[in-house]
Amino acid sequence: MATPEAQESAAKERIIKHMNADHSDSVRRYLEAFQKKSFYQVRHAKMTDITVNVMKFDCGGEQVTIPFDPPMKSLREARERVVQLDKDALQALGRSDISITKYIPPYVHPLHLFNFSQCFIVYVVFSRASNFSAGSILYDSVLFHFPGFANFCLAIQPYLISIMVGIHVYETVLMVRKLARHGLTPFERLWWAWTGSCFVEGVTSFKRLDALIAEKRREKEAKKH
Repeated sequence: MATPEAQESAAKERIIKHMNADHSDSVRRYLEAFQKKSFYQVRHAKMTDITVNVMKFDCGGEQVTIPFDPPMKSLREARERVVQLDKDALQALGRSDISITKYIPPYVHPLHLFNFSQCFIVYVVFSRASNFSAGSILYDSVLFHFPGFANFCLAIQPYLISIMVGIHVYETVLMVRKLARHGLTPFERLWWAWTGSCFVEGVTSFKRLDALIAEKRREKEAKKH
């Protein structure tokens, strides 16, 4: 039969492994909320120890301690206490309890794919005024048949591309803020997938993200019943 010390050591190991493997987002939130660390500082944070009094973390090579207040009576209370601490961290940081764990590409919605494709084409075609002049591949292969249309495109090119980039930059800033509320940072590929998609297509990326968030919310609520 295992000694109490061996049982406690095994319990610690299970908790630490579980937190680092399955709840690394919670680990980062603890440090951001209760130790005022930046999202950059906590990007590789790991739990290293837990006792009835404190949790210990490695945060960028620095050893950081977060106390339990009040202390636990035993490690059997750990699950309830770390869950509550995560809720407190979410509230302190002003973040949602819904985490974004995947990217939904535009091709899953025909209208979204159409919008993405049209925006991408405009970015490419209107990126240079010279595309509408003789000597360019576009002009010499297609537009020379429609010189009036080519001149029109040449005239509006600087205005169209400036307005489009300006609008999409603004939408991308909104997307960055939205992703931050759901725990994504520039150190994750998902962040780049969503922000890059938003810069190209704009509003339709928000529609897919909102649908994903709503789906996760329904799943979360269903688990409570």
